[in-house]
Amino acid sequence: MARELYASGLPLEGMVRFVYSHRHGWDKKRIELRSREVLEGSGRLREDLLGWLAPVTRGETFMDLGCGGGMLMAAACDLYPGLRVIGVDVSMTWLVVAQRYVRDHGGEPILAAAMAEALPFRDGSIPAVISLDVIEHVKDPDVYLAEIDRVVQPGGGVALSTPNRFSLTAEPHVFVWGVGWLPRRLQASYVRKRSGKSYTDTVLMSSWMLARRIRRMTKLKFRILIPRVPKANIEKFTPSKGVLAMAYNWVAGMILLRPLFLYVGPFFRVVGWKHH
Repeated sequence: MARELYASGLPLEGMVRFVYSHRHGWDKKRIELRSREVLEGSGRLREDLLGWLAPVTRGETFMDLGCGGGMLMAAACDLYPGLRVIGVDVSMTWLVVAQRYVRDHGGEPILAAAMAEALPFRDGSIPAVISLDVIEHVKDPDVYLAEIDRVVQPGGGVALSTPNRFSLTAEPHVFVWGVGWLPRRLQASYVRKRSGKSYTDTVLMSSWMLARRIRRMTKLKFRILIPRVPKANIEKFTPSKGVLAMAYNWVAGMILLRPLFLYVGPFFRVVGWKHH
């Protein structure tokens, strides 16, 4: 499909819709929803680059590991014209989309099709690595973390994000409540029974499991952040949901409640720097 997409000459929006229209069993509503998420993604991610990701990238070259359609790289090119961005993804099809996305935003990306557990870069060759919502999908999280640690420069920054296994909210990939609280061997059958969806390629972690893996597999000095719901997202919510989101943000900022949010918060962000 990647070759067909590359030769199609479609504009960015057409490319994104082309990819999702080839998903088995997807109806027009779902295709439209996911397409809009990708197309609006660069605008949404600028806030992250100016916020929690800013100390990691410092506005300089970084690798987006699991870059998908290239939304983060496009956002970076908007903010820092002339910035060199590196994108790695297992899907050649999404890399074709990423190339168009970044070029439409004035950049010229360096792209590589590769597994996250086998990165095609020399030791210590990457100034910073950002990998958002990827670790829960890789086959071997330990090797994934070791590869990130291997390629990032001494003193370089790393940023990760992932949903929390023990969240009180619905599982964000399949929108089913209570998945993470079940033993792993029962999760796939539970999701299929509740939603009819497959749940074989997602393994969520708790904050303490994530921290233990990072300590074991990397030389990172890191901290786990409890993110708040972005203002841009709240503005799109219904009034009642918006009130709940603002209340969540207020409570999440209370230092005394940090242990509770590390246990049951919806998702986590990790920022770290590799020891010299």
